[in-house]
Amino acid sequence: MHRFLVLLAVAAALAACSATIVGPGPVPSGTWGGSQGNLVIYADSAALDLPCAAGRIPAPLATDASGAFDVSGLWAPQVGPVRVDGPDWRSARFTGRRTGDLLQVNVQLAGGVTVGPLAFRRGVVGQFPRCL
Repeated sequence: MHRFLVLLAVAAALAACSATIVGPGPVPSGTWGGSQGNLVIYADSAALDLPCAAGRIPAPLATDASGAFDVSGLWAPQVGPVRVDGPDWRSARFTGRRTGDLLQVNVQLAGGVTVGPLAFRRGVVGQFPRCL
């Protein structure tokens, strides 16, 4: 009986660990959100919506064997009056890591500025104030 309980405990521990292990491949589509904003992932792209900025990733978001990703995209501050010609999109690099249903994202901008880490949870729609 003791042997059975030990095996059951080991199996339960392995099952719990496997839920957070992420192999290489696409990040699941859908909304990943939190108090800092939302990241909506599509099969071929992603859109980041933050209180005072927006981001676009014009390619599939996929992780490597460790759950990490590193992709190029665009970033636009959204503060103050709305521009007549649309957002001021700038080049950016989006890096981060997926651990189960959690995504951590950093955005590297020109001049060495980094925004983040930003935390998002799969299936959550973030509610957050907007910049004026």
